[in-house]
Amino acid sequence: MERMEDILDLLKARRSVRHYQRKEVSREVIERLIEAARWSPSGANIQPWHFVVVTREDLRREVGDEAKFFFVKSRHVSEAPLLIVVCGDTKSSFHVVDCSLAGANIIMEATSLGLGTCWIGAFHEDRIKEILGIPEGMKVVGIITVGYPAETPPPPPKLELLEILHWEVFRDTGRSFRSRVLRSGPLSVLPRILKMIFRMR
Repeated sequence: MERMEDILDLLKARRSVRHYQRKEVSREVIERLIEAARWSPSGANIQPWHFVVVTREDLRREVGDEAKFFFVKSRHVSEAPLLIVVCGDTKSSFHVVDCSLAGANIIMEATSLGLGTCWIGAFHEDRIKEILGIPEGMKVVGIITVGYPAETPPPPPKLELLEILHWEVFRDTGRSFRSRVLRSGPLSVLPRILKMIFRMR
């Protein structure tokens, strides 16, 4: 069997980009991103996803105003030239997982095309549904900011393979959940949150 191109290098190259060039993403590229999402796996092949592409500046700003982690606003949502709002049909029991997988396909295809992305999971869902006319029965699973990067973030810290890999049965890897959270969980984003707060001033 002929070996396909190794995707691991692409996965390692992905970054969460929060600064973008003032350059539009073409319709052809956008449709390619959604085509990548279309080929995602889904439970029972129900394919419960819908994607709202937002390029209008006024709508991007409105959506950006509702993208907040507690009181900290994600400014890059308004500043990115393209937003892809990932919606799931709640009639499917698997809509959150399926749409998250589809979002990952979008992110990796964007990375392969030299685009930067950032998955946004903190937002006021009801307001975003109102702004974009998203009907009842649909859940906003996430928002993906997309654009040509104006920064090259360093690699994020990752847990070592031995800390997460278990052969045959689950075994203690020697690290408590508390230590893992302190190392790579909520506290690890504290410097970034503080930086965002100071940018708001």
